[in-house]
Amino acid sequence: MKEKFFFLFTIASLALPFSIFGESKLFMMYGIKLGQKRSLVSEMYGKPFKSHIFEDGYSYDAYKLDEHILVVESENQRPDLVWAIQIQGIKNPKYFGLGEINLGDNAEKVISTFGNPDEIRNAFDEETKQELKEIQYYSYNTSRNFSIEILNQKVSSIKLSYNGSASVEDSLDIELIFKSLQSKNLYRIVSILDQNFILKEGENKEFKIIGNPIHFLNSKNQISHRIMHHPFAITNLESKDILESVDLKNKNEMIFGKYLKCKLGDEIVHLFFLKSYEGWTIKEINVETKTKISEPIESKSIQTESNLHQNLKRNLL
Repeated sequence: MKEKFFFLFTIASLALPFSIFGESKLFMMYGIKLGQKRSLVSEMYGKPFKSHIFEDGYSYDAYKLDEHILVVESENQRPDLVWAIQIQGIKNPKYFGLGEINLGDNAEKVISTFGNPDEIRNAFDEETKQELKEIQYYSYNTSRNFSIEILNQKVSSIKLSYNGSASVEDSLDIELIFKSLQSKNLYRIVSILDQNFILKEGENKEFKIIGNPIHFLNSKNQISHRIMHHPFAITNLESKDILESVDLKNKNEMIFGKYLKCKLGDEIVHLFFLKSYEGWTIKEINVETKTKISEPIESKSIQTESNLHQNLKRNLL
């Protein structure tokens, strides 16, 4: 590329991104993403009221919250990473369920949202293996990667588990991303933000998400302002705002990311997307100042892509 930009784009370790559309697998619930550090959950919610290690080495921590329980599970090969997320109880906070489905929703809404389950049977206790005849178990684990338990025709439990990578197209569906942003639905927005998301404004201002990203975006801070509440918020982006669109490729011409240069009002905004087994996510939003001239993106994309794949291997479940 010949045009120059004012920023230096660096890719930190690649955590698990995510896709929320169609029949794709899901990778986030309760503001927690599959593959993130399990220790981050305890930092947010304190000491678990119960922990357990199964005979096969899988383990979990359970947190007692208002009218529900949050459980995070790890598999035996990577006990430091979140392998599954489960909520149980009467109700959960808004945007903390699985997409549009929350604790307390009726069984019909589950079917209308996700379609017919791959399997319906009685549930059983994972520790005691005892069958729970009063609870129906809706499994979507064959076609997707989650299951739902129904008690008295109401959702009483939702479990999201890692079950392989999502189907990721080489070409980023920009319209789909913009529609998700325009919805201003916190679940959707957090789903397409990388776990290591960065907002840069000017030459020296850098902002990161702290704690639960849904809580964070629902509070007043620079990131929530820029994404949702600024006069030229990112949620206002439309295709007509795109000034430049570039596929980021490695030395073998394989696409690993996407760059968009957009004009929002009187501001120029640069967006970087990463492609991973979770789908496409926004890694960085960079708001241009009017005084700084930058260096080319092309020279940086090759260098950072090598680090990208090394970090990806380390984060695979």
